[in-house]
Amino acid sequence: MIFPKAKKIAKELGWYKTKDSVFGLYKGYFFNVSDASLVTTPQFKLVTATTGSLTEEQKLHIKTELNTNKKKLKFTHFEISDHAIFFKFVENVTLTQLKTVYALFDFLVDLFKKLNLPEQNHCHSCGQDQRINYYDLNDNGIILCDRCFSQEDRRFYEIEKERISKEKNYLTGFLGALLFSVPGIILWVLCAVYFERLASGMAFVIAILGILGYDYFKGLHGKLTKYIIVLTNIISIIIANVTTVITLLVKQGLTVNQAIQEFQANDAAKDFFYQSIVISFILAFLVWIWLLFFNKDNKLMIQPAEKF
Repeated sequence: MIFPKAKKIAKELGWYKTKDSVFGLYKGYFFNVSDASLVTTPQFKLVTATTGSLTEEQKLHIKTELNTNKKKLKFTHFEISDHAIFFKFVENVTLTQLKTVYALFDFLVDLFKKLNLPEQNHCHSCGQDQRINYYDLNDNGIILCDRCFSQEDRRFYEIEKERISKEKNYLTGFLGALLFSVPGIILWVLCAVYFERLASGMAFVIAILGILGYDYFKGLHGKLTKYIIVLTNIISIIIANVTTVITLLVKQGLTVNQAIQEFQANDAAKDFFYQSIVISFILAFLVWIWLLFFNKDNKLMIQPAEKF
């Protein structure tokens, strides 16, 4: 999701966009601007400046300048890599102002010029300035020439082809998710029966275990993947609640068959089961929301970027 201030920057500068960020040139240098997910606490804004190759001496100089001016520039944290600088503005109480972002842009442009860093209005892979275009590379903005784009696109295709060849099918992933959920079910019953603790919180753990199990068994990643994982979570949670109620009845002196019959006929047992199910689904729902709406597919992707 692109937030209002990032949208305003993109409109003012004629930038391009990915799903969650905006990017483009500012006075010849290249920047990406994005925000944390809505579910992230605290919120923060990210700014990335592409620099090209940096020497150790240039890195040291940049680090010194940024540490000296950190209070004035109002960023929370920065990190320097071989080809870029990453900035984080944590928004605990107030949101990052537009003038703060532009102040960082201007400061960096002046600093880059002092260090004789080349402008980044060329292919970020080979340096060519002809037949270039703006691309969305795994939700990051980049400039590439036609040749480098074709090479990267072909490389991603081969990687995805190999990954898919190693994946099995939906059924294998489903079984893997169920199998990985078993330890969570066991802990659930133990907590409820032997430690007399409310075990519905294990629903959150079971939801996570289901995701891990699906991936570990190399289940097929497709349109149905997220819904299959949710289905296995629901089945596991129901099994855990049913087992808990029956085990509690057995603990009171009933046989397993008697406990099953009592579960079907006893209103108090049914009420306990339904209440536990509701709480369990509420807790697991947090994971499901993340899985269905916020979890990003790991599939590699490169495509021409859309202008904002």
